[in-house]
Amino acid sequence: MTLHNLELALRVDEPSKPTDVSSTDERSFYERWEHSNRSCLMVMKYTMDKSIKECMSKTKRAKDFLEYVKVNYTKIDKAEITTYLKLLTTTMYDGVSGVRDHIIKLKHYFNKANEMKVGLNEKFLKWLILESLPTSFDAVKLTYNALKEE
Repeated sequence: MTLHNLELALRVDEPSKPTDVSSTDERSFYERWEHSNRSCLMVMKYTMDKSIKECMSKTKRAKDFLEYVKVNYTKIDKAEITTYLKLLTTTMYDGVSGVRDHIIKLKHYFNKANEMKVGLNEKFLKWLILESLPTSFDAVKLTYNALKEE
């Protein structure tokens, strides 16, 4: 939109409508703003997902439209959720990097999945971390499981 100088409606609040006593500059500016607003709305509605477009309220200003979308919709790609869940459940300690780095990596995948509202809890993460360690860490697993505190 910037290339075609259409972002005016996104950068500037709606000017007051011109009256009979308005100057030609004010009328010209309002016409440019109105054209920008219509163009922005048209581009945004054309490029957005159909399921969101059907649920949108009828707005007349591009800024209001963007604000409504920002507040009410966050698209989460199911493939991205699947990727993080697979990484979380299949990543095993490789013995090359440190255990701390391995745990940080799993915590990162866990946090990414929870940012997408998957709803995993900390106990599950702890279980996954222990399960991802090789048998040489069985003593650590036994010690952890024997602890009364988390």
